[in-house]
Amino acid sequence: MQRLFITLILLSMSSAGQAAEVKNLYQAAAPVSSRDVDERARMTPQLLRQVMLKVVGNQSLLDAAPLEPVLENAEQYLQQYEYQRTNIAAADLTRPDQLSLRLSFEPSAVNQAINDLQLPLWGKVRPDVLVWAVVEAEGQQSLVGLETDGKGVLKPLTDAADTRGLPILLPLMDLQDQSALTAQDIREMNQAAINQASMRYGADIVLAADIKLLNGEAIIQWQANGDNIEHQWQSQGSLGRALQAGMGQLADKMALKYSPLADNSSPAQRLKLQITNVLDYADFNRLMNYLRQLDLITDIRVENLGSQQLDLDIAFRGSETILQRTLTVGSLLAEDNSFSSSDAKQYRLIP
Repeated sequence: MQRLFITLILLSMSSAGQAAEVKNLYQAAAPVSSRDVDERARMTPQLLRQVMLKVVGNQSLLDAAPLEPVLENAEQYLQQYEYQRTNIAAADLTRPDQLSLRLSFEPSAVNQAINDLQLPLWGKVRPDVLVWAVVEAEGQQSLVGLETDGKGVLKPLTDAADTRGLPILLPLMDLQDQSALTAQDIREMNQAAINQASMRYGADIVLAADIKLLNGEAIIQWQANGDNIEHQWQSQGSLGRALQAGMGQLADKMALKYSPLADNSSPAQRLKLQITNVLDYADFNRLMNYLRQLDLITDIRVENLGSQQLDLDIAFRGSETILQRTLTVGSLLAEDNSFSSSDAKQYRLIP
């Protein structure tokens, strides 16, 4: 399992400059006591609501919406179900396996329900979040990484991120990381040191978590910095609940920045883009693949492909501000105002 995590993080690092795509956005899971059909039926509305929260992104907006008619007919949105058995304590084979139910919902049907409720749709391409965490327990401090998780923080942390649809990266905590950042740097929220250590990972947002464990309870101080996000907050409770609450606050903030509010009465807007540094077909293909992943872009027209420059005419939903924020996610495009155009937005493709 440890080798699997290391492989995943290395794959993420090798694709620096590419935005993170949430693969399980329309899936949700919960523990169950049996494979009973009635129990699955009872769980379906709850898991559909979890999926809607991931897609909308903001808890307050979802809470204020009239969801009852949708949840009462939750089974009509169901695409697939499966049962899984997992060991709660990972390496502790003396503990019984936990039976979980995982439901997959039909994306277009869920999106239509959210649109009908005039709620925002946060697409599957999202800023990735690098998480630096330090844990203090029984008078000792330890940094959390792929190979340094003595306090059992890794799984509830990744579960909390998955529940809210946040793509996270975890540091390797190899010699380079250990020489660049100390536990004290995270506890003091030394942003300069944190940013310097984070450069090798190329994440859009850097999240620091100072976790204190005492008598089965956790108090966590959080600080997020990066791509249109600067925020500090605190969460507490059991470790799982404190991590869920903390990651939830970050998701709430990010969703307001990146998810366009639905406006079914307005037609799609169009915008011209001029993108330089498109040197060859590989650059063109990389750029077009990225733009096609963005849910808020509904149409792409190539107007001109000249010497190192690509002219596009795109249609999009939502505000132009959110579109421009999304275009720079993943460090693939950078705004470029070094050349003039009367009606086009200028960007430079980053190698």
